[in-house]
Amino acid sequence: MTDNALPYLHLNDAARALIGASDADRIKSIQAGTWLGYNRAKEILARMETLLEYPRITRMPNMLIVAPSFNGKTSILERFMNLHPVDLDATAEITTCPVLMVESPPTPDVSAFYTRILDALMAPHKPTAAPQEKNSQIKVLFRQMGVKMLIIDEIHHLIAGSMNKQRDFRNALKSLGNETKIVIVAAGIEDAYNAFNTDPQMSSRFTPEVLPMWKADVNFGTLLATLEKRTPIKKASNLKSPEKMQAIHDRSEGTLGDMCDLFKELAIDAIRTGVEEISLKQINTLGWLPPSKRKVQQRF
Repeated sequence: MTDNALPYLHLNDAARALIGASDADRIKSIQAGTWLGYNRAKEILARMETLLEYPRITRMPNMLIVAPSFNGKTSILERFMNLHPVDLDATAEITTCPVLMVESPPTPDVSAFYTRILDALMAPHKPTAAPQEKNSQIKVLFRQMGVKMLIIDEIHHLIAGSMNKQRDFRNALKSLGNETKIVIVAAGIEDAYNAFNTDPQMSSRFTPEVLPMWKADVNFGTLLATLEKRTPIKKASNLKSPEKMQAIHDRSEGTLGDMCDLFKELAIDAIRTGVEEISLKQINTLGWLPPSKRKVQQRF
C-alpha cells in the first residue's frame, strides 16, 4: 500500500479519522486531551490495583503519591476512578462504590473531612453534626456500599493547621483505616512527606510512590511522539527530535501538565495558522508563559 492510498501515516487511526473534520472540531478534540499511559503512571496504577484487591487484615497497606505540582498525580487518580466506577443495581436498589475519592479540606479539619466523604457518597447528613456522628455514618455507608479504597488528594493541606489539628487529623485517618479495613491512598506535593513523617505510625503505613520531574530523555521523547500520533494535524512534526524535544522541555520546565498545555497550544496554533505542523521556531516563539514566570508577569 502506498502513502497516497493511506495518507497521514504519522497519525493513529483515531486522529486520522478526524483529519477531515473542521478546524473547530479538531481544536476541540485537542483541547479535550487524552490519557497518557506512560511507564511510571502504569506502575502506580498497577500498585493501586493490587492494593484494591488486598485481603482485609488488621494493618492495611496504604500509599502516598508524591509529585511536584501539576506533574500528573491527579490524572492518575482520576484514571483509577474511571477504571472503577460506581455500580448502581437499580433492581436491587444497591449502590456499590469500591473506590471513593475526595480532596482534603484546605485545613486539617476532621469534621470538614468527614463532610467531604459524605458528600462524595451523596449521603444525606447534617453539616453541623458532631464529627463522631459523621464518622459513625461513614463506617455504616462504607460497609453497605462496599468501599475498599479511599483516595485523598491534596493531602499536603494537612500541614496548614496547628500541631494539635494536624495530630487530630492524622488520628482520624488512622482510626478510619483501622475500623473499616479500607486502603487509603493519599496524594500531594512534596510537603506531603512532612504531613506524615512527624508521626512514625503514619510514615510506616504509607508507602511512598514518587512522580519525579521529567528529563529531556528518551522517555520524554516517547511521550511527545505519542501525543503527536494522537493529534489531528496534517503534517508530521517529529517532536521527538533532539532539538524540538529539548525546546519543549525547556519551555514546560519538566512538568507533565505544563508540557501537555504547551503542546495543546502549539497544535492549536498550527491549525489556526494553516501551517499544520509544529516547528522549532513556533516552539521557541509561541506566546505561552512557563509556570515559573507567570507570577512575575502578573506584577507588570
